[in-house]
Amino acid sequence: FYVQLLVIIVLSGQPRITAIFAFNYAIGFAGTTCILVHTCLNEGKDIFNRFRSSISDVVDDIHGTLMAQYPEAPEWWYTVVFIVGFTIALIVCQVGGFMPWYMLFLAVIIGFIFLLPNAIMQAVANITMGLNVITEFIAGMIMPGDPIANVTFKTYAYITQVQGLFFLSDLKLGHYMKIPPRIMFMTQIVATVVAGIVNFVTAIYLIETIPNICTEKNIEWRCPISTTFYSASIIWGAIGPLKIFGSNSVYWPLLFGFLIGALLPVPVWMLRKKYPDTKWLQYVHFPIILSATSAIPTAPPGEYPSWLIVGFLFNFVLYRYARDWWKRYAFVFSASMSCGVVVSALLIFFALTNNNVNFPTWWGTGGITGDGCPLASANFSGIMPDYKPLL
Repeated sequence: FYVQLLVIIVLSGQPRITAIFAFNYAIGFAGTTCILVHTCLNEGKDIFNRFRSSISDVVDDIHGTLMAQYPEAPEWWYTVVFIVGFTIALIVCQVGGFMPWYMLFLAVIIGFIFLLPNAIMQAVANITMGLNVITEFIAGMIMPGDPIANVTFKTYAYITQVQGLFFLSDLKLGHYMKIPPRIMFMTQIVATVVAGIVNFVTAIYLIETIPNICTEKNIEWRCPISTTFYSASIIWGAIGPLKIFGSNSVYWPLLFGFLIGALLPVPVWMLRKKYPDTKWLQYVHFPIILSATSAIPTAPPGEYPSWLIVGFLFNFVLYRYARDWWKRYAFVFSASMSCGVVVSALLIFFALTNNNVNFPTWWGTGGITGDGCPLASANFSGIMPDYKPLL
């Protein structure tokens, strides 16, 4: 397959990617090094002190003192879960032919390295720096011409970090709510098993029951995230970073993102040291700025403006002019809105979509592509895909 692909590339010319993909990859390169350098410069001393205090079992806050009354979940419980899960993953990767078993070690190490920096950023801003670009890059360099191995490596590295952050968030909530650690451990184990089964069964059900799912023929089920996932597997796995970002490619300057990302936090850190009383410098956080653009390739046009408007309204206007209301209701309102979206999605699917009741067509949703923008699907040469409406 790889040889055939190289022949196609030679005959058809240099592979091209969209401008938004190129922008996203440059931001991904910069964000990878930026978050590591930023964490070392601004949080390194505190991380070292916390690590040292954790070894000596020193409890320095009221929550820790209260939680110390409960028996801690033994570390060997976590060790057993990790060994069992890791062993199963090794067998699945090797026997299933997804990727070489030894690559799983590297995937887990990458997820572990970025876990703490992303946990700190999530605690500050509730967003994280995705590992999809750097993991795709590494996998493409080591395993060129194998898109399945590329997405498998990316998934294990990415999920290692993401699930770790979810579990840390749960443990933090349990810490503040004074839930016994052993109860939290068992709850997380049961929830993980149930969620894994439900996700798998749901995916199989949707694939087998919905005609033309994730294709242009089904406007209701276009699956933009899955489409982006597939496109990335072709770019990084089938073609490979050496072809996309090699010296003969028009995209090789994007690799300077690694250097730019590493340098961005340094001037701000130096200015903070020199002018510690300058308040606005404390709010300059380049990893947050870079990570905020990570969802652009799959985000609908209204997502970022909505994010900006709601964030400005709650975290600036209400925080400044209605502080008491903000303290009491802001986070409750946020949680209720998130729950409302989930509930409405279930109602829309089972009551409308599942019964072939389509959303009313208007100028923003019409056309054979479903979004009123058929020209947006033209490729680099201006060729339009041959869409066929779902009958």
